[in-house]
Amino acid sequence: MGATERVKEFIDYKGITKYKLCQSLGFSNKFLDNSSNMGTDKAGKILHHFPDLNPEWLLTGNGSMLKADILNEAPEIYKKTVKENLEEEMDYKELAEARKETIDSLKKIIAYLEVQIEESKKNKK
Repeated sequence: MGATERVKEFIDYKGITKYKLCQSLGFSNKFLDNSSNMGTDKAGKILHHFPDLNPEWLLTGNGSMLKADILNEAPEIYKKTVKENLEEEMDYKELAEARKETIDSLKKIIAYLEVQIEESKKNKK
């Protein structure tokens, strides 16, 4: 599997369409259809745009898809202190959206960890 296939796997995991990826990075819409490898300029742009993507995995296929520190990052909504949250006017729709994003992120982390557990089990056999 080449780097381009790994990008496809990553955007599937993130729930991003090929069109949206190409549009946001300024790539041709055919970028992911044309080759199994990519230049360092495109790899660099992808890694800059997705800081949670593990560069070693993208380029070589070794290691985990996501950087290990992704599990230690707190969602943005929880980074504020309680006092800051109380002082701000509460927008319940925004809060609900933030919680939905948090739940979606946690579901993705759980899926990622389940894959890692399965890979670990296979490697021990």
